Amino acid sequence: DGTVAMPFEISFPGLGRLVFNADGALRDRALGALLSTVLRILCSLPPGKAKFTLIDPVGLGQSFSALMHLADFDESLVGGRIWTEPAHIEKRLAELTEHIEKVIQKYLRNRYHTIDEYNREVGPMAEAYRFLVVADFPTGFSELALDRLASIARSGARCGVILLILRDRRQKLPPA
Repeated sequence: DGTVAMPFEISFPGLGRLVFNADGALRDRALGALLSTVLRILCSLPPGKAKFTLIDPVGLGQSFSALMHLADFDESLVGGRIWTEPAHIEKRLAELTEHIEKVIQKYLRNRYHTIDEYNREVGPMAEAYRFLVVADFPTGFSELALDRLASIARSGARCGVILLILRDRRQKLPPA
């Protein structure tokens, strides 16, 4: 019917993910909402405290090209580029999984439940939040990438790794 329903407020790391389900004509509107969410995040957090991994296997980077202006100031804000190939997607997800392991083992340990608690205590040394932004999921995701994504979905939020996904409703979801 052309309607896009959006939550009024999204808190993180609480829920840890936002998934837009769209296809056809709604895809462009959902993509716009996804980009708007990224811009709101950038405006809401201190400079350098939001880092994005951008995945766009269908658009080959076009879906998030406006965000690449951030790389002119700091490449680490957008991971250097927009990732499109299955092998690159696997590698980026492996890096995010390793980051989650590091946060759990080095920062949270048995002292903090979430990265928010840790960040409040350390102040200026706060760990940046990481956002995995995906267009047209599950296109481009191998079995290994799906396993890594599931791991990120389970443990990422408490470690400051948040998922922002545009799912293509025309694509069948994998069993996992």
